[in-house]
Amino acid sequence: MQQEEISLKDLWKLFTKHAFKIFSLMILGIILAIAFMVLLVSPTYESTAQLLVNQSEENMGQSPIQYSELQANSQLINTYRDIITGDSVLNRVSDDTDKLYSVRDLKDAITVEQSPNSQAFYVSVQLESPQTAQNVLYDVITIFEETVSDIYGGENTNIFILSPASFNPNRVSPSLAIYSIIGALMGLAIAVLTILLTEISDTTVKDDEFMASLGMNDLGHVYQLSNKEVKSSRIGSSKSQKRTRKKV
Repeated sequence: MQQEEISLKDLWKLFTKHAFKIFSLMILGIILAIAFMVLLVSPTYESTAQLLVNQSEENMGQSPIQYSELQANSQLINTYRDIITGDSVLNRVSDDTDKLYSVRDLKDAITVEQSPNSQAFYVSVQLESPQTAQNVLYDVITIFEETVSDIYGGENTNIFILSPASFNPNRVSPSLAIYSIIGALMGLAIAVLTILLTEISDTTVKDDEFMASLGMNDLGHVYQLSNKEVKSSRIGSSKSQKRTRKKV
């Protein structure tokens, strides 16, 4: 227990000794991480739409929804997810963008998430500009509705857009906070590494505690005079007298 207290005390001394270096490298790491984010990482924007499935517009709000129907509609969303991210839909979306985005690019950009125990689900698109993300999502939903209608028939399927493709001017990535934290941690790691290497390679005698830890006895200290003490001492006086004699 005593050894642990000594170790914590030594760590605290080490921290206070190199606190300026630690904080300086952390700030430098944050600056470099932010610069990397701004200069080299392309921003990403997101557009989101909310859809509801398999409720006819005539019966909405009039007939109660049975639990079995709710479960069936919830499971149907998994099928709709496969249709949205399938080649049939995405090939047409890719053609509409003049092949600017391949099917693989669109699959990576599109996400479909279902609300828990709900007939509603969200379709999101993340691309390099908010307007492009909105346009592509609108195209995806339009082609998806046409595809579902062709597969199941217009009378047997009902897809309602609760909220259309949104326009969000705020980027979703990269995150300034995350890059700042990463930069600070990298700066801290470099600071700790350099401090440890410096302390390990430093073999000079620092204090009495250092000698005691090595099992050595302190026989005495060599006192070093300050400049003021040297001037006021005999040595300083004799030197000044010699200079005066030389001038004469």
